[in-house]
Amino acid sequence: MDQRRRFYIVSAAILIILMIFAVYITKDFLPAILLGFFLAFILDPVFMYLTKHVGHHHRASAIISMLIIFFLLLFVVFVAADALIEEMSNLLGLGGVAYLQILSSNFSSAINVLADTYIPGQAADYVKAIGDIPTALISMVQPVLQDHVISFASHLPIYFAQILLAIIFTYYFLVDGRWIIKEFVGLLPEDDVVAHFLQELNLIYESLFRVFFIIALLIGTIGAIGFQLFGIPYPLLFGMIIAVAALVPILGPETVFGPFALYYILTGDYTKGIALIAFGMIFLVIIPNNLILPRLASVRASIHPLITLTAFTAPIFAIGFMGVIVGPAVYGFILAAYRTMVYMREIKTSVPDGVDSSEVAENHFGDLIPDRLH
Repeated sequence: MDQRRRFYIVSAAILIILMIFAVYITKDFLPAILLGFFLAFILDPVFMYLTKHVGHHHRASAIISMLIIFFLLLFVVFVAADALIEEMSNLLGLGGVAYLQILSSNFSSAINVLADTYIPGQAADYVKAIGDIPTALISMVQPVLQDHVISFASHLPIYFAQILLAIIFTYYFLVDGRWIIKEFVGLLPEDDVVAHFLQELNLIYESLFRVFFIIALLIGTIGAIGFQLFGIPYPLLFGMIIAVAALVPILGPETVFGPFALYYILTGDYTKGIALIAFGMIFLVIIPNNLILPRLASVRASIHPLITLTAFTAPIFAIGFMGVIVGPAVYGFILAAYRTMVYMREIKTSVPDGVDSSEVAENHFGDLIPDRLH
């Protein structure tokens, strides 16, 4: 082994070790960085629109884009905090946890009477067991909820710092993101492969992030309007909850409007309960998923439902709510790499003998990088 080769091997080993160490010392800030990337990707169309209409002032456009998302987040926090404070005050005025225990006991008694009166034999025992669920849930949830509230309050400074960092990263990703990608791509060989990979990655991320985000926002807005018309309290808050549930495929809007419809049916308001089910299924499930989503999502970016379900759901159990961002990012990256390999293999098998496949690929999309990154 010559001296130059030995030098390159040692240098590469040191660089890899330092990169791993850099990831380790910044691991607590990774959620903020990922959140900044997510917000920048979502806000990029707004940023580009503003850049074209405010004289190509990138920094001003980035600040305006960030202010939009900041005030939206502030509105969400204000609505949620207002509803939480009001309900906590009402609950404390009625007796707090003791009042909930009385309600659950009354519910259990009503279910027992119903089972003894109308349900024969062993089936009545199962129905009575259902009536005991609220009491068991209260005894289980109370200490856990108390611990989470204390933990959340103690970690507020850390959350504030992470949000501040996410805002800073969002700003720089918007202003310098294209330049960063261009510089990174310039260091890589095989420009044709990288170009197609970036094209696939952009299409997939648009489908996983922008399209699903827009659909979730639309479903949440429709849900809030519907809840307002049905007279359900805190329609704005529940509209936000519906939007979050719509973003996670394993949940869906049904987990929000379904319990309300069931409550109305159990309390004897059959018309309202059935109407709420019809409204939810038509306007929050069928129309968004079967009419709007196919129109927004590109055919080339179509992703199998199993991949979408796994990407948005599985990481939540491993790393918490940030998995909603991390999962689609990782799975989208892998899917883009797979589609790029398939595409390059198809080019190689379709090129006649004696023709350089790399030149053919470059003719297909060799000029893509400058057009997309400038």
